[in-house]
Amino acid sequence: MYPISDITEYTVLLIRKFAQHFGLTDRQAANYIERYGAMTLLYTHYNVMHTLSFDDNIESIATYCRRNGGALV
Repeated sequence: MYPISDITEYTVLLIRKFAQHFGLTDRQAANYIERYGAMTLLYTHYNVMHTLSFDDNIESIATYCRRNGGALV
């Protein structure tokens, strides 16, 4: 199991990069990711996600959110 501090630090950075990619504030990005269930995805699959590029993860999160009703393209 990974330390919660590592998971949290990575999640915060990924949210920031997601926000920059879509022109959102960090708060808007976090709310969007939470609303469409991707926050659970981040915590559940951290062991794999932290080994991939941020670009790959941003696309994965965006796709996951779209499949759950999100509208960011």
